[in-house]
Amino acid sequence: MMVHYVCETCGKPGQRSYAQGKVPSHFFCSRECQNEWQKTREDIVLKNKDPAFRKKVSAGLKRRKQELGDNYHSAETKRKIGEATLKHWEEYDDDTKNYMLQILQTNATARRTYGPYDLAWKKLSAAMCANGICHRCGSKANLVVHHIIPVKEGGTRDRRNLVVLCQSCHGIVEHQQKKLYEIIPDWNIVQILVRERLHCL
Repeated sequence: MMVHYVCETCGKPGQRSYAQGKVPSHFFCSRECQNEWQKTREDIVLKNKDPAFRKKVSAGLKRRKQELGDNYHSAETKRKIGEATLKHWEEYDDDTKNYMLQILQTNATARRTYGPYDLAWKKLSAAMCANGICHRCGSKANLVVHHIIPVKEGGTRDRRNLVVLCQSCHGIVEHQQKKLYEIIPDWNIVQILVRERLHCL
């Protein structure tokens, strides 16, 4: 689903696509703006500055590494950590539970390494956007990489199937493609027409 938002740090409007039920409670146009917003969270800032809290976190990480050795990042280790957390879950107060769930959800969204949008995709996308421009309007801001043939329709990461767009044009091109596919139900032909229209040939 497409969500129109206003960055909570700089006030810049934008739009982004989210999976159903995965819409966040806060919106930012960039990671820099998100970092600035986090600096205004006095509860986070004070907690991270607390020497006792920092010492406790550091000691816990060292203990885990000593106990788990080279398997610290393995799937088995993550399972054990999950079981330990679940075991002590009822001991936490509601604020701690909500805080932990929020952190886990944020990390899962930002660092997911599964499915079609894995770490390799993030690297490819970042490389294409680094010095790119929107092929529709020429903008250099808020760039994303668009699959002309959608992933769910078998679209690949082949460069002929990818085009750099700004977030605003991304939604427009997706909508126009769907309308075009209704008239010409052949994604290969749609790909050729879209690339020609966006001057990607």
